Amino acid sequence: MLFQVNWEIYGDKKNKCSRIFSQMREEDDVKDHGDKIKIIGRWHRFGGKGGVCICETDDEKELCSWLQNWQSMCHIEVYPVVNDKDARDILNGKLSTIKD
Repeated sequence: MLFQVNWEIYGDKKNKCSRIFSQMREEDDVKDHGDKIKIIGRWHRFGGKGGVCICETDDEKELCSWLQNWQSMCHIEVYPVVNDKDARDILNGKLSTIKD
């Protein structure tokens, strides 16, 4: 399942959070999110504003565990998302039963 993770760094935690993240190596990152989560992409808004990540996992418990690592420094929101094909399949299935 795909998830969109949005985060915004708390104002008083920007330097600490930036320092921790900037010093992480790829293997630290994998250790942080674990082997049950695949990062599809992650984009950052500079100035300590936060960013967005798309990740994939079938283990919501592991997703929550990963996000718990950052919750003291960031406001985090998580949403399940689907790709275009799945969105079209869902919409076509629903719209076929609805009359305009």
